[in-house]
Amino acid sequence: MVEKKFSTQNDNLTVGIANINSEAGNLQANQAAVVSALDQFLSEKVNIAIFPEFCLSGYFFEPEGDCQTFMENATFEKLSSWLNDLTARYINDTLQVIVLNGLEKVSTEQGYFYDTTLLLDKNGYSLSPEKTYKKTFLPSFEKKFCRSGINDTLVMETLWGKFGVLTCYDVCFAPLINDLVYNHQIDGLIVTAAWRKQGERMYPELGIKDSTYHQTQWETILPALAGQNQIWLMAANSVGPHSIKGLDYCGRSGTWAPSGINMIMGSDSEEQLLILHNIDIQGTLSNEREPFGVLRDYSELACNRGK
Repeated sequence: MVEKKFSTQNDNLTVGIANINSEAGNLQANQAAVVSALDQFLSEKVNIAIFPEFCLSGYFFEPEGDCQTFMENATFEKLSSWLNDLTARYINDTLQVIVLNGLEKVSTEQGYFYDTTLLLDKNGYSLSPEKTYKKTFLPSFEKKFCRSGINDTLVMETLWGKFGVLTCYDVCFAPLINDLVYNHQIDGLIVTAAWRKQGERMYPELGIKDSTYHQTQWETILPALAGQNQIWLMAANSVGPHSIKGLDYCGRSGTWAPSGINMIMGSDSEEQLLILHNIDIQGTLSNEREPFGVLRDYSELACNRGK
């Protein structure tokens, strides 16, 4: 466990982020890992607990027939009783929200899923639009199993501020960020991901070779999103090897301030639980936006263009 204190104000937000792996095809082991993390988050007085993409089912795998059968049995619908038990056991006045990601069946198409991020709170388990975000942009392999939740949006209202939710590849697409920042005026962005490490880029004339290009992307995009949009960013990513496909996830889960500066970051190879205590969400936003305010200046631009 990695713990840091942002301030001494105990009524500020404490966030727990799981920089963990999930085993493809082993639902029981993945459920146990979530429960173990929640036990520790509960004892450390975490307010919002965030888990990576596919933290329950693990990522898709081949052969596709075996994967399809397993995934059918790992949907949120099939896990409803367990999710309600999770809510009853962990949600209280301190731990107010658990952010999980998994699969939701597409009712209109047999054999397809939505990649859904689910909020568990005091009202219990529900797949209502107010509690779910269906991933918009899908890499090619995911399209064999999933459908896009195109035009879906989720903004979570909390005591500490408003948080938008996106999933993995979504962070590469500016229109999604712009909608959340400028139309919904979020204070922070929560990201669930299963972002891999490998990917090669070479520039021979310059003697440059990057064999972990996708990790480079992750470590570049997230602080840029936080700093460019002056929002908090909290991301939970998988770490370690995929149990079947052989690729590695890059981890590096963490929290970035509205300046783009990292506050806490996980390993790129080892499972860890990250806890940042007493985050002054609103005070830090005000301090960052006072000298130059992205939202303020954008509003002036929009008004002038409308004349």
